[in-house]
Amino acid sequence: MLTVEQLSGMSMPELLTEEKSRYQQMAEFDKKYPTGLTPYDNAEDFAQYKALGDETDQLSGYIAAKQTAEQKRDHNMRRLEMLSRPGQHHQQPDGDAPDAPKSITMFGQQFVDDAYYQSIVKSGAVHSQVKHKFDVALKGSLLAYLARKALVYSASGQGGNLIVNDRQPGFQEILQRELNLLDLIPTAQTTSNMIEYVKEKTFTNNAATVAEATATTGATGLKAESVLNFELATSPVQTIAHWIPVTNQMLADAPQVRGIIDNRLMYGLNQELEDQILSGNGTPPNLTGILASGLSTVGLSAGSTYGGQATAVDAAFAAMLIVQVPGLARPNGVGLNPLDWAAIRLARESAVTGNVNPGGYLYGPPSVAGPQTLWGRPVVLSLGMTENTILVGDFQLGCLMFDREQGAIRVGTVDDQFVRNMQTILAELRAAFAVFRPTAFARVTGV
Repeated sequence: MLTVEQLSGMSMPELLTEEKSRYQQMAEFDKKYPTGLTPYDNAEDFAQYKALGDETDQLSGYIAAKQTAEQKRDHNMRRLEMLSRPGQHHQQPDGDAPDAPKSITMFGQQFVDDAYYQSIVKSGAVHSQVKHKFDVALKGSLLAYLARKALVYSASGQGGNLIVNDRQPGFQEILQRELNLLDLIPTAQTTSNMIEYVKEKTFTNNAATVAEATATTGATGLKAESVLNFELATSPVQTIAHWIPVTNQMLADAPQVRGIIDNRLMYGLNQELEDQILSGNGTPPNLTGILASGLSTVGLSAGSTYGGQATAVDAAFAAMLIVQVPGLARPNGVGLNPLDWAAIRLARESAVTGNVNPGGYLYGPPSVAGPQTLWGRPVVLSLGMTENTILVGDFQLGCLMFDREQGAIRVGTVDDQFVRNMQTILAELRAAFAVFRPTAFARVTGV
């Protein structure tokens, strides 16, 4: 433990340094014994650790007491100074009084020339961590000085330059659409620039029962021959990229800009990738999207073919049947534009269901979220989906995206950007997309 003489002989900075040193020594013990130090772990270390703790408590208490005492002393000095001054009486100046300041700077000079302020400066107290507050009586009338000057108002060239705008932190982000349909697409890796796959072209099933042969020649006992044709299909790896120029000064003075640009560039890649997977027309350098793959297309009246109504819900069920029956696949997802989903979510009971007036909402009351499913299949909403269209499909079986180069950010200089203190931030990915079985998908138009 420190003695009273040792404590009283230290200045405030020295006391704080001593306190910090002991806390640092205790931190080393805490690292050495992460589960806590007890006398049973190491008696010598424990004794030293305890002594350091006692000294930090002693120093903290002394520092707090000394700060309180300094604040009380300064308060007493201010009050004594104020009470010792003669009373000041207001005098309305008539013209320029002898003691009236000629300019606003003379008020500042009176402040720094004040005897009490000078004593505070000489003592070094203005540089301590203790706050000091005192009053200085100024000679002359500040109001009278201002009254003789031109009006100052908040306009350009006047006082407006002194008004600081209330700049809010951060920035107002431009909202972007959600990229949800990519969640339905399975992904694989590739090391080539061309995807080749064999797909079934035609299959004629001539399987039949066969009678026992009755002769060694002729058609008796012959088994039927079926037909199965394949074709080679290709899907080239395509590049999706874009870039943004930025100055070196901007990156240095506002470093968060780099993160904003990187996020925006990566988002742009994924948005274009989703658009290509959905609607790419297959003309290089475009991918062949699902909607351009030759999938089955039905209209809004398709539901009535199976005894339903000409509604979007019944037509979606008809599209699922097309995927299941001719396509021999199992639809596992439904893609919709949010505006088309709104008409389904807001559908209500009507006279057809036994009510004269529209009744409750079919997908639940407004107080609940309601299921985002259609005939038991999850509904994925995307602004990338063509409006008035429903996409139904077996996304796991019917298609696959091949990732050649994942989205990456590169930085470099182009042309004379080096001498202009500029950089180019580039985002790029390479991918291919294959629709193995167009019959695994169907769409409804005219919703």
